[in-house]
Amino acid sequence: MICSTMKTIRAAILFTACLALSLGAFGEKHASAQDSWSLRLSEKEGELEHTGDPMWSKWLMWDIGYQRMVDRNMPYIEIMNAATSVDPITQFHLTIGDNRFNFAPVTGSDVAVLGSTTPGAAITASTINSGDELVVNFGNGGILPGQIARFKIKLGIDPSFAATYAASFGTSLPDYRTVLFDMNGVNVYDGSKVNVSSTDNAAASVVFDTNINSNKNFFPDETVPNGQFFNNNIRNYSQTDMVNLFELQGAVVPEPTGIGLAVIGIGAISMRRRSRARIVA
Repeated sequence: MICSTMKTIRAAILFTACLALSLGAFGEKHASAQDSWSLRLSEKEGELEHTGDPMWSKWLMWDIGYQRMVDRNMPYIEIMNAATSVDPITQFHLTIGDNRFNFAPVTGSDVAVLGSTTPGAAITASTINSGDELVVNFGNGGILPGQIARFKIKLGIDPSFAATYAASFGTSLPDYRTVLFDMNGVNVYDGSKVNVSSTDNAAASVVFDTNINSNKNFFPDETVPNGQFFNNNIRNYSQTDMVNLFELQGAVVPEPTGIGLAVIGIGAISMRRRSRARIVA
């Protein structure tokens, strides 16, 4: 009788511990399931700041073709933390997409430079995987819910691909629309091969707080009006070329595993009870 009572007590303690652990983990991580983010990308920082303003769009459009080529080699990225999030964004990751290119320094050794329209943000950046992945860290507590940060990046050409690139595009600079994703369904670096998949497109993700990772989102191929202007295909001043803007919705952080732990814990107790029933029988 005493032995049976002790077994019952031990089972109750095990159940309580498992349930506490499971619910504790769920309670700790559940709020982070609300975290979400978005990314916008343009060759002009002004387009990000004044989206939808036709006067700004017209003014930004009237630059010279060579300047637009330079701008499209060094686009601006805007990261927004959703107002419904509960955690700050502390880090951003972006893969190169077409790995014949890389993330190069914008100025000096800085591979990302803070934009002039979000002066309150603080960033430090580096690359990994031989320059094929950009990592941007956000200081001052990160990007808080409802806030944004804008920064400029630059695309470089891998030494192993430089001669091939020069044979087709001369001394021009690669365009973010042809490196981070395929423009108008065509990979221009594969002899105009149609490639409508996202396997060679850039992927973006963020880190909330210090260890809550978002899903990795791939840029889709994009249809671009006036897409004939890219790399060494520079327009004349008399021609028009709209400023582009692309958006990527960041995935909500996946649901935590707390519920799964609870199920495991309850399952373990159920197995314990069935085992005990067989012994008694």
